Amino acid sequence: MMRKLIDILVLVILVGGSSYFAYTHQTQVQGMLHLAEQRVRPCASPVTYSIGSIDPKFGISKSTLVTDLQDAEGVWETASGKDLLQYEPTGGTVTVNLVYDSRQAATDNLAAAGIQVDKSQASYDALKARYDAIKAQVVSEKSLYNNKVAAYKTDETAYNVEVEEANARGGATQSEYANIQADKAALENEFAGVKSYENSLNADIDRENALATTINQLIVQLNLNVTQYNQAGAGAGEFEEGLYQLSNGVQTIDIYEYSDHVQLVRVLAHEMGHALGMDHVTDRQAIMYKINNGTSLKATAADIAELNKACSVGI
Repeated sequence: MMRKLIDILVLVILVGGSSYFAYTHQTQVQGMLHLAEQRVRPCASPVTYSIGSIDPKFGISKSTLVTDLQDAEGVWETASGKDLLQYEPTGGTVTVNLVYDSRQAATDNLAAAGIQVDKSQASYDALKARYDAIKAQVVSEKSLYNNKVAAYKTDETAYNVEVEEANARGGATQSEYANIQADKAALENEFAGVKSYENSLNADIDRENALATTINQLIVQLNLNVTQYNQAGAGAGEFEEGLYQLSNGVQTIDIYEYSDHVQLVRVLAHEMGHALGMDHVTDRQAIMYKINNGTSLKATAADIAELNKACSVGI
């Protein structure tokens, strides 16, 4: 009798505890239920997705992103003939975010300079040559900038002494005042020149860092046996354009970088593929290849084989 009472008490505690957890963690529980269904009956019902946050620095509207997501969805649905993914304005089991960091900043910087990047050894070699050249240029510009700043400070000190001496004498004569005004105008022009040069130097430093960040990405993506550059992004170890994550039943897709519409749709389709249970394939042109270096929005034979595999493996 005592044993039975203990068993009943344990059951009550477990039920009560699970009910409390379900009430306080509704998103996680709902996500886990959807995942369980997907694992038991993969591709039997569409994986729903919603948009979370879009960093305004991407310059893309929510409506445009919805269209891009639906284009990415179509990659897999056209290949399979099934309704695999579905956009929901809110409450989708997968949340899609656009996260702006040094990767997209580097892409934007290089695009503004007319520098095109593809994920190849040739692109790496060309970018490295540009980086070496601009790095040497920045070293020279910094030295010249420091000289300009030092000269300005000397002239500024001389001007302040000139004004203080005139004030100590009780005021400047008409000719002294004219000289002081002329020196003031010259000093302001010199300061404007220093600031203009500083802006140009900072632009070159930004370009140097953007090249370093992009080169570091290529080193990781192409698995090159070279040392990363000690600049922005170096050593971060995470150079994905996008990332699908599953944590405690919560699924997210974070997009970090894209250069155009096609590349964005491909990276969205790639991460959606992971949400469907797909792994990477070895075809370099495939959507599910580990590097986004293709230009087609059609699934390859390798993609379709991996999709069929993901849809056929149930518990």
